Amino acid sequence: MSKQLGLETQVVDPSVYANSVMRFREAGIRLPTLAQLAEPWTIPAEVHDALADVGPDDAHPLNLFRVHWYNGADRRTLEAVPDHVVLPKALTGVDAPIIVVLGEHFPMITAHKVLAAYGCLAPRLVTGQFDPLHHRAVWPSTGNYCRGGLAISKIMQCRGVAVLPEGMSQERFDWLERWALERRDIIRTPGTESNVKEIYDECARLEQVPSNVIFNQFCEYGNHLVHYAVTGRALAHVFKHLQADQPALRLFGFVSATGSAGTLAAGDWLKDEFGTRIAAMEAVECPTLLANGFGEHNIQG
Repeated sequence: MSKQLGLETQVVDPSVYANSVMRFREAGIRLPTLAQLAEPWTIPAEVHDALADVGPDDAHPLNLFRVHWYNGADRRTLEAVPDHVVLPKALTGVDAPIIVVLGEHFPMITAHKVLAAYGCLAPRLVTGQFDPLHHRAVWPSTGNYCRGGLAISKIMQCRGVAVLPEGMSQERFDWLERWALERRDIIRTPGTESNVKEIYDECARLEQVPSNVIFNQFCEYGNHLVHYAVTGRALAHVFKHLQADQPALRLFGFVSATGSAGTLAAGDWLKDEFGTRIAAMEAVECPTLLANGFGEHNIQG
């Protein structure tokens, strides 16, 4: 079970691990630690210097070191505090200021799902559970997670496959066609944003082939852990930055869409540090947790 959930902490297959080391050495790939992504100023200076010649949308392994919350608006420079806006009462009607942290500065996909993908694939590689010479990484999602998965797979010299509903935005498919190694690595399933069952029906079929490894964000603990360790600390930094000028501030609540519960893990970090409450949002058209409901919605996240 731990292998299925991505929880192994020891090398499972030394020969598979050796293949990863060989592939990465040949391609000049270095993996950032989660501690470095949580505190990117600890990334070695020579890596920061080399990044000056790499664009944030380039399929280059150095962009792994940009998979964090501290990118500037140009998606190249490093900021002291994650980019954010504070919404005042005059705008929201709410007494408490509301902090919105921006995820659009992430590399390659301009969304934070690239962090979730790295948090799922990297542990499988370093524990010898994913062989870049033989396996295909299958990324089921309604859009951004599979985009992040293909991006991370490509720059880590792994074969990535996207599985998503055919009714998702054309922009998603245009992006996927630019990044996929082959068009057959983009698998369309019936429906739109809420049609998750159809995605996993297809994954059940793909899983019958031993070379396919399904990275199911709903049960990959790497999805939770990377947001706890990286996103949670980034959000805490934003709050402490604001609290430095307003000592009376306290962090009452953290709000996130439910999705696969990855980003919600950041709330656990905030709860541990500040006693913050966690609020989960879901679409009225598909209130799964609130009312065991199902249906279509078009909030493409």
